Amino acid sequence: MHSDHLRDTVPPHLTRLLVEAGELCGLARRRLVGIDGISLLGDDAVRIPTRSMVRVWEELSVALRDVGNGTRPMELWQPGRLGAWDYLMDSADTLAQAFIETDRYFISVSDPRDSIESRRSPDGLTVSFHGPHEALPVVGEFAISLLLTQARSVAHRALRPAGVALPGAAGSRHRYLAAAFGTRDIEFDAPRPSMTLSTADADRPLPHADPALAAIMRDHMRLKLAGAKPVRGWLDRLHAEIDREFAVGAPMLTRVARRLNLSTRTLQRRLSDENTSWSAELERIRAERVERLLTTTSLPVDAIAAQVGYSDTRALRRAVHRWHGQSPVAVRAGH
Repeated sequence: MHSDHLRDTVPPHLTRLLVEAGELCGLARRRLVGIDGISLLGDDAVRIPTRSMVRVWEELSVALRDVGNGTRPMELWQPGRLGAWDYLMDSADTLAQAFIETDRYFISVSDPRDSIESRRSPDGLTVSFHGPHEALPVVGEFAISLLLTQARSVAHRALRPAGVALPGAAGSRHRYLAAAFGTRDIEFDAPRPSMTLSTADADRPLPHADPALAAIMRDHMRLKLAGAKPVRGWLDRLHAEIDREFAVGAPMLTRVARRLNLSTRTLQRRLSDENTSWSAELERIRAERVERLLTTTSLPVDAIAAQVGYSDTRALRRAVHRWHGQSPVAVRAGH
């Protein structure tokens, strides 16, 4: 599914759920003031920056520290809270098929980089969450809670996973998690969050299977994604200004700051608040620009090097190898 225009954005559904859960757990709304897009959570036609949802998670994890874990937000869920995606899963033939559909259209509730992987084994069907923030314990707990809650809802029965794997140490979370997931078979310090359902549960026909409704939901979600309006925050404006700078030469911190109506010191401080830096963001935009030029044009490597501010092709080759683990020629051929 083509999603370039939705890169680094998420729809408001999940973030809205997180904010509500936070307020019930004592999270002060003032802690969220200033987060890009937070005032637009009631508009399902927009997509807010992914980092805004991550910022909400950071605040929420503090509020959840003494009252539970990442499974708590799903206690507020009911069918329809996540839009058409909920009903697509409900209309699938089996849970195994439902998880395939959740991955295919996961972009309708999450970041385009996130995905759901289903893998068969002698133990059953293992469903895992993949994404840039999968190693954060609270995010991993929420992801599995989301999938299990959905599965229980569409199956209309009390599913008990054969096992659950989560990032992070056990600590005091074990008691809460065992109750939420319905199993004590929880592996901690796992590389990514996952759960395993028995083959019988995965392949049992779902009571509301409806291929016609599923097709309607898929069409609806495709149209909704095509018309989604990403809300760009100040980092997106920074990236646009850096990219624009390449047209006139090497990007300069002072010029970019001036275009953003910021002093260089303020710009650097705001980057530090986002756990990044000028050099890191410059590298990111340079890498994206190089990949775009390699894969969408026939420009020779030396011309691309000049366009992104490298003194020679050797510097470009070293950078591309650092980013992709292969040469510019291989990146172009692979695409």
